[in-house]
Amino acid sequence: MLNEGKKYGKPARPFELWNIGNYETVYWRERQDEYLAFMLKLYQAQPLTGFRYIHGTKGDRAVHIGPLNAPVTMEEIEKVVVECRANNFSKADVLGWEWSYEVNELAKTLAKKNGVDLKLIQIPSVNEIKSALVGFDLNLLKVPDEVVEKELLKHIRFSEVAYLELKPEVDGNEVTLKITDFQIPPTAELADIAGKIKDSRELIDYWAVDWDYKGDTFHNQWQSFRTKKNPRVEYEAKHKYDEPGEYQIMVKVIDVFGNDTNKMLKVRIK
Repeated sequence: MLNEGKKYGKPARPFELWNIGNYETVYWRERQDEYLAFMLKLYQAQPLTGFRYIHGTKGDRAVHIGPLNAPVTMEEIEKVVVECRANNFSKADVLGWEWSYEVNELAKTLAKKNGVDLKLIQIPSVNEIKSALVGFDLNLLKVPDEVVEKELLKHIRFSEVAYLELKPEVDGNEVTLKITDFQIPPTAELADIAGKIKDSRELIDYWAVDWDYKGDTFHNQWQSFRTKKNPRVEYEAKHKYDEPGEYQIMVKVIDVFGNDTNKMLKVRIK
């Protein structure tokens, strides 16, 4: 035990650990229309009615807001693309909190075949949204328009999802997970440092793995991050499972610009 034998010198006080954001997401699930309206407002998009999967527009782009309690799937993407094509939308933004494992590779290809320019947009975390409201005693979803415009929009950034390619290898009860490719959509920030990058994976600042993701809370069970001594993360992670079965793995990557990329995949242990 750390500092064993040394006394703190003060009486210990009970405390609770709160997962910030749980209350808000439960609240949102019960108010789907308010949730969609709030997300469209944050994304600076205009609401649109009369459609099943197109929730709004931003300029000439259709906007779809992904679900709170589930990753965006290829089936969902396909329905958005079909509705866009049927209603003469040639561009679409799909916003999501999490992404099913096959979406990252297949979504844009599917959309392109159907004549739709598709962008996958990462919704900022609830903590990020709340941190922009420090000093305001306001409930999310009930934030006045002027506060959103003056406070939130200055700090909230919706970034296009990076391309993350993972290769799992199963040997008995051990899984080796490799990052084989990582590509960030072109930005002015990336252009400034592009000449210094030899391997695009060098743009990863940190990544973590939940080896048994249940679809709710992400448990950080393995991580690798850059330091001054080691300016590159490890590109390979290993894990041994105690029991056979099918497991869902969630990977979270943060790039050098602070953007999140999440990806899920499944493995079967025999």
